[in-house]
Amino acid sequence: MRSLILAVTAAAYVVFPLVGAAQMTDSSGRQLDEIFVVAQKKGRAENLQDVPAAITAYNSEQLDGIVFQKLDDLSYSIPGVQLEQVGTFPGVQNFSIRGQGINSSIPSVDPTVGVFVDGIYQATTYGTVLDTWDLESVEVLRGPQGLLFGRNVTGGAVTVRTARPDVDGEAAFKAKLLATDEDRYSAGLAFEAPFQPGVAAGKIMLYYDNDDGYYENNNATSAIFPTPPFISFDPATGSSPRNGGKLETKIIRPTLVLTPSDTVEMTFIAEHGELEGDGAQWTVVDGNLPSAALGGLPAIVGVRDGGQSEFTTNSNDYGFAEVDWDSLTFELNIDFAGGTLTNIFGWKDVEQASATDVDGTYLPAFVAVGETSQDQWSNELRWASTIGDNWDTTIGIYYLQTDQTYRETRYIQINPLDLSPLPGPSAITLALGGDMDTDTWGIFWNNEFAVTEDLSLLAGIRYSDEEKDADIISGPFGAPPGGGFGPCQDIVNFMCQADDLNGDYDNVTPKLGFRYQWRENAQVYGHWTKGFRAGGFNFRNARPDVIPAGPTKEEEQDSIEFGIKSQIFDDLMRFNVAYFRNEIDDIQRELNLGDTQVVVLQGTINAGDAKIKGVEVEFDALPTDALRVYGSLSYLDGEYTSKNPAFASFLGNELPRLAPWQFSLGSSYDFDLSGNGIIRVQADYGYRQENFYDDANTQEFDAQHRLGASINWYSPEDHWTVSLFGKNLRDEANYGNLTSIAGLFTAGPMQKGREYGLQVQYRSD
Repeated sequence: MRSLILAVTAAAYVVFPLVGAAQMTDSSGRQLDEIFVVAQKKGRAENLQDVPAAITAYNSEQLDGIVFQKLDDLSYSIPGVQLEQVGTFPGVQNFSIRGQGINSSIPSVDPTVGVFVDGIYQATTYGTVLDTWDLESVEVLRGPQGLLFGRNVTGGAVTVRTARPDVDGEAAFKAKLLATDEDRYSAGLAFEAPFQPGVAAGKIMLYYDNDDGYYENNNATSAIFPTPPFISFDPATGSSPRNGGKLETKIIRPTLVLTPSDTVEMTFIAEHGELEGDGAQWTVVDGNLPSAALGGLPAIVGVRDGGQSEFTTNSNDYGFAEVDWDSLTFELNIDFAGGTLTNIFGWKDVEQASATDVDGTYLPAFVAVGETSQDQWSNELRWASTIGDNWDTTIGIYYLQTDQTYRETRYIQINPLDLSPLPGPSAITLALGGDMDTDTWGIFWNNEFAVTEDLSLLAGIRYSDEEKDADIISGPFGAPPGGGFGPCQDIVNFMCQADDLNGDYDNVTPKLGFRYQWRENAQVYGHWTKGFRAGGFNFRNARPDVIPAGPTKEEEQDSIEFGIKSQIFDDLMRFNVAYFRNEIDDIQRELNLGDTQVVVLQGTINAGDAKIKGVEVEFDALPTDALRVYGSLSYLDGEYTSKNPAFASFLGNELPRLAPWQFSLGSSYDFDLSGNGIIRVQADYGYRQENFYDDANTQEFDAQHRLGASINWYSPEDHWTVSLFGKNLRDEANYGNLTSIAGLFTAGPMQKGREYGLQVQYRSD
């Protein structure tokens, strides 16, 4: 690790003297496009290279270049970052940044990476990795962001900004059509127009996507098992009549911008979305169903044997998934007292229901049916100003209130020879769930003071207070037949005994640092800060005798970061390096264990203390007028340094979803068609080293090589764009999670393999 840091530093000293001594001369005027970000909440956008923090940002053109559909499309292109879905249900994020993430689809588990849409914190992991379109930018902030963003950003933050109408513009629209070789079709339309030029403008975005299913279901008759009871079986073909994973998505987003005066701007954004289709498509990851799972009968080598694709399943049910969401955002900006007074109010409601065949086999062994509901509202009021010529300050107050409800019924077949549809005569019915209310408020103050023309000092502080009240179903495990939890008088209506639990947390997260303008287009920076993640509860309280429902203790973090940000060779290359070290006390981890009674035992504990350190490198260059080359590299090293004596020791273990090595490399080349537009050929490659899924280091994700490519034609004046693209061209298999089924075998929800497509876009402006 030390040698890596020295090597990177030496490389920086080799490159940077060229900036002041002999910069490349370029007569064509070409240079990298500037990217502006709003992550610092200064009341104005800043050039990405001027911000003393590790941030990767994408504008709308860059997102179009990779045929962006949802946030996990960026998962292999940012150093030290995994933007993955857990896969248990559609749209649930398990993001990890710098080795800090979660492994859970339990809605009561708070994320370590916060997602913010138009300035509004998404208070649940549900519904954050769904389709979206017509975005202005996506920013990924690495490292704890507790000062400006508050709770649950110990790993980092992802901020999404939707496109807004221009009150000074003209009527305009854009549209897209997309089709893939796997029968996915998508369409989008966005229209905007000023109602009164300079005063009011409106916009409406419509989006539709129909995915006909990617995963083949090879469930067929055999000598041991008859036709499964849940699936529409076609004996003529020996397989199910359609692929699993079918999903349909609809979104509408109206936006209104009002500027009644030169000093006031108001923005109203509403969104309604619906997703409906199959549940997650699980499969047996190791390809075999062992004899122990079959009551001593011979093992089935054919649950997914070597002759079948890794994107197949023998599940006996497609399951179902439904997600509905509604949101309202109101942003007010007023020129006030020499600065900008900003108020952002947000409300969001997410409703989700699903049924999932978790074991992914022929057997009707383990089915989970659940629903979750979350309602949230928040308000942030802040004032940002530049005082004199050398002091940028932001002060604000924030409040968030959330109400969560979760209900899950598990049907568990304890007799492997009983093929009755669930729930059957020898099956167990298990009730899980709970309700939780959370109230959070905080006050913050951030400053950047220019001591000299080149040196600035950074200082800030935030106080956070959080209160959680939860009622969680809890009780002894029931015995078959038809058994369940004793305290549940009516499992259908969830009339169950519950534990009344609560937790109160408060924390101070300061930040101190500096920024030094080393060269004209190069800076070095450093800062120390703290992160905070409140304790929580476990809605899947299946075995309170093993893992209590909570509350856990709060998680605290000390972090240092040093970085170099440069734009060199006459603005033809960006080269950024960051080194960080995090020390985490009472780290909260989500255990996922095979269990002979409840099949899968999940819970949240304070696993101990941990440390993580690493180096990240990013570059973006224009070697010629037509060629662009860009890439990234990260090295992470993390492990547990102390243990919780109440649970198994993870001392010395690697942290889940922490890939030691990760890098990406991309390139695009433009062919000028002499007045007939431009053809751009683009390719992107990402590598992620194998990394563990669980804290015990028993389940491991394979190394991933992700290759994508596109051929794009841009018409003169950029009205039309036609893109022929391919994703995951190496057809690599991966899974949202790796779940031990009763300790007998491993199953996981599949992610898509190779996909080709054609996209046509039109812009009138």
